[in-house]
Amino acid sequence: MNCKLCADLLHEYVERTLSPEMIEDLNRHLERCEACRVFVKTYMLTVTLSRNVETPCCVSPEMFDRLRTILIDRLINNK
Repeated sequence: MNCKLCADLLHEYVERTLSPEMIEDLNRHLERCEACRVFVKTYMLTVTLSRNVETPCCVSPEMFDRLRTILIDRLINNK
């Protein structure tokens, strides 16, 4: 598992639609990678807060793609 794959699987990880093996691999990566841990926590908080607003909303696919692109860029350029 690498940071790019972690970012690609983030939505499925949060929605709990990954296989148990992929969850295990992702969790092992998160144990080793602080940058991805921070991103996952931030993403999960964003999803939780967006679900708690008066008018429920979702993170649009376009916004998710934009966030993923930013994450990958930062992970690649900050390491």
